[in-house]
Amino acid sequence: ILCTLPPTCNPPNRPTHLAGTRDLEAHYAMYHAHVCEEKGCGCVFPDARLLELHQTECHDPLAAVRKERGEKIV
Repeated sequence: ILCTLPPTCNPPNRPTHLAGTRDLEAHYAMYHAHVCEEKGCGCVFPDARLLELHQTECHDPLAAVRKERGEKIV
């Protein structure tokens, strides 16, 4: 099986060769299930919680204002 999904397995990166469906499922969960879709970002996270924290800390304008004020953002 050959994975060509973005952001890690399509050009300019190389496709990933996988031995079977179990490997594909594990690969998908690790590299394609929790990807930041903000333009120009594309960071990959191992779970939804870390993706949500990233989105809040890096892409949420209200969180940025709170951070500037010294308030907790999460």
